[in-house]
Amino acid sequence: LEITCPGPEAALALVGAARRLSITAKAREVRGVDRVVIRDGDAIGVLLTRLGAHESVLAWEERRMRREVRATANRLANFDDANLRRSARAAVAASARVQRAMEILGADIPDHLREAGQLRITHGQASLEELGSLSNPPMTKDAIAGRIRRLLAMADKRAHDLGIPDTEAGLSPDLLN
Repeated sequence: LEITCPGPEAALALVGAARRLSITAKAREVRGVDRVVIRDGDAIGVLLTRLGAHESVLAWEERRMRREVRATANRLANFDDANLRRSARAAVAASARVQRAMEILGADIPDHLREAGQLRITHGQASLEELGSLSNPPMTKDAIAGRIRRLLAMADKRAHDLGIPDTEAGLSPDLLN
């Protein structure tokens, strides 16, 4: 809340009155205009109530509630968006690593690990849960993740033994993060 005052004395008087009501307020002069600023939303409601501005309190609380709902919705949307981006980047990286693992191991891959790897390559953007439901028979996301992890570990060990680049060698730096 920002209140424009006719002069510095009025601003200081208003700050003092707010302080007596246990409300933190600050007086500022901006471009020759004296203002009193109250930042705390609850304190603004208390001050307006004490001043007898009941309609203003209702308008303030309604506006504040609308702003909080909008901020919460935006925050959730941003989290969801960031999670989707991170998930997609991880899926693309996993798909590239599995592709490299298949090249390293060739025909020496157990069938159950090959199936999990093939699902990852075929459905590069899918989540682990979706991959599990696509497998036949359906598996949990933990089972799919475990099989892909074992496939990658097996390929990395073979690459190390042969002295060739491992499954992370072909990934760009932004996919490694």
